[in-house]
Amino acid sequence: MEVQISAIIITFNEERNIRRCLQSLKGVADEIVVVDSYSTDGTREICLQFGARFIQHRFIGHIEQKNWAILQAKHPCILSLDADEALSEQLRESILQVREKWTHDGYYFNRLTNYCGKWIRHTSWYPSRKLRLWDARKGSWGGFNPHDRFYLNKGAPRRFLKGDILHYSYYSISEHLEKMNTFSTILARSYFERGRKVYIFSILLHPLWRFMKDFFLKTGFLDGYYGFIVSVNSAHEVFMKYVKLRNIYTQEKGRQQRTICFFNSMNTWGGGEKWHFDVASYLVKLHYRALLISSPKSPLSRKISEIGVSGYQMHISNLSFLNPFKIRRLVRIFRQEQVGSLITNISGDMKVASIAGKIAGVHNIIYRRGSAIPIRNSIVNRYLFRKVVTHIVANSKETRRTILVNNQRLVPAEKISVIYNGVDPSRYHQAIEPMYRPGDGEIVLGSAGRLSEEKGHLYLLELLGMLRGTGHRFTLLIAGEGRLRNWLQKKAKKLGVESQTRFLGFVEEMPAFFRSIDIFLLSSHYEGFGYVIAEAMASRKPVVAFDIKSSAEIIVHGETGYITEHHNVAEMARYVLELAGNLSLREQMGMNGRKRVEELFSFEKSRETIRELITRRDHP
Repeated sequence: MEVQISAIIITFNEERNIRRCLQSLKGVADEIVVVDSYSTDGTREICLQFGARFIQHRFIGHIEQKNWAILQAKHPCILSLDADEALSEQLRESILQVREKWTHDGYYFNRLTNYCGKWIRHTSWYPSRKLRLWDARKGSWGGFNPHDRFYLNKGAPRRFLKGDILHYSYYSISEHLEKMNTFSTILARSYFERGRKVYIFSILLHPLWRFMKDFFLKTGFLDGYYGFIVSVNSAHEVFMKYVKLRNIYTQEKGRQQRTICFFNSMNTWGGGEKWHFDVASYLVKLHYRALLISSPKSPLSRKISEIGVSGYQMHISNLSFLNPFKIRRLVRIFRQEQVGSLITNISGDMKVASIAGKIAGVHNIIYRRGSAIPIRNSIVNRYLFRKVVTHIVANSKETRRTILVNNQRLVPAEKISVIYNGVDPSRYHQAIEPMYRPGDGEIVLGSAGRLSEEKGHLYLLELLGMLRGTGHRFTLLIAGEGRLRNWLQKKAKKLGVESQTRFLGFVEEMPAFFRSIDIFLLSSHYEGFGYVIAEAMASRKPVVAFDIKSSAEIIVHGETGYITEHHNVAEMARYVLELAGNLSLREQMGMNGRKRVEELFSFEKSRETIRELITRRDHP
């Protein structure tokens, strides 16, 4: 079967190399997509001369940038090259043969490196096999930044092709040394984030072994002077990598001595609980000591225990801050566990935990505000926000506005940071198995959230009633648990939409839920940040939501979905019908939404800001 191939290249200031790369792709690739990190040289002009599709995108890491670049391709068969690489004539012929008869999911070939004008045919640099031609639906980029690699799904067939990628690496030894310093820093941080340990023998023996292997076992000596230089520099890069990794551990050790306490008494799962879980998971990977104080048997306590975070359980109400026994118990816990940072999520938790934290001498007392509801201008709140809480994290600009709506001086402006809830786009991919499979012609609508008054699920049941007799067969999946479940089920029966509505309860694997739907709906009366909107967009689903200010910060009306007048079910129905009858529109909005999430709402963008805020030793 003949296929079409999209060539993908990521660039930054590559005018020295890119022409050679593009020239080698002529006649091989059906399209060339260049994702550029805002070059300041002539890279753009050269790419346009060759008819490449030139897209500028902020650099987010080698792995992340290449995964993003794949999404821009028109064809699923991807040929990936770096700007300093080119196809040899033999490899061009091999790929052209594969185009005519595509039989495997991936194809790999050797890379031959030119170093300071000499081809290096030995050491670990050759033969260096690279998987660079594949079906993008069968895997994704992974590995350690900056040494990325494409991973095919388990069992996916692959084949070796004759010919070399010609890699024009370094034009001088000094250039090599400079790049080694950069790459070793990135590698050390990647190793640290994945828990890679470092010992004295790692620093001593790993570099020595690398030189012995490259120069003697891999016969680097046959490449003469430059074979020796490559072997020495490769060993030196290993040395720098482990030394820098050890330095990171030393620097972080002092920060990790004190415990980070997550305080969340919600007994249901929502955006705040997901935020606490994501942040705790990230910090645990960085070897920080985390602790959770939660309601007994809450979904958060169950999930967070799976990543090795222990804690305490207690019942908290909005008036618990008036209970001296609970405050005394919390003070004892904070002191015993050496809590250095305390993060709360809802008003009742903030009051009791921040007072206890202040008494216990906790350095950072952080209130994450997730609801866009005005805060009462009470004496208690003025005292807590001015004298006790050291920082407030608002999950949207609308949340920040509502914090101050009743009193512009309630909280000093420097105490409030807007940090959007982040999602991990890589979790929401096309290979996920859906949890619900529709019948022919069935349009699946989806909504997710706690089954409580503020989520407005009744509007969705009314929407289903309006959609009857429109020529489409609709099914509504509702993910979430809450005290209104029985009431909503009775309402669905009363409205005659019981057979079209499926209450799924708490859903553990939300990517599978989003993979199952065609259109996502949000009917909330208010939201601090629509976590589920960002998840739906990451899953390439168009969104239709009521205009509650914060939704408009995520959705671009007419591009990633539609914003409707608050409580206007008829308008929501009109947009749902428009999307239901236009598959290409749904797909285009889904792609637009995915790009927007990656650019603005990925957890990776906010995680370092969150870490620095939580782990700092002194409050403002």
